[in-house]
Amino acid sequence: MFSGICGPQVAFAVDFKTYLEGAQAEILRHKEIIREDPLDAVSYFELGRAYLALGRHEEEVQAYQKAIQLKPKYIAAHYNLSLAYDLLKDGLNATKHMLLALDLYSEKRNYVRVRNVQRQLKRLHLKYPGKQTMTPESLN
Repeated sequence: MFSGICGPQVAFAVDFKTYLEGAQAEILRHKEIIREDPLDAVSYFELGRAYLALGRHEEEVQAYQKAIQLKPKYIAAHYNLSLAYDLLKDGLNATKHMLLALDLYSEKRNYVRVRNVQRQLKRLHLKYPGKQTMTPESLN
């Protein structure tokens, strides 16, 4: 136990088995919510995050795609979808969705997020040089 600004705090250690069980429970919980309300874009997004925790990136991509299908301007879903495509080594789609996130954050004038997305785009450009990447102009 250690003392923080808000008072005493306890550090908890979670073993890997408990972590996996928690992530699997999250998947089941979000699937149940989706079964009850198949138009809940947030639950698809959270389902994608639960798949990420288990390294199930193909299913993560599908969940984020469904969230975006239901809510096309879901910025966090585009951003996370880009990261998921990057984990699958799909530079073209990773860049495409990061560019969409950039456009949507720019529309909202959220310049802190814009700068973060610009850093991610630069990283993607360096990771996938050449014909695999897109520019903002190639989306039009």
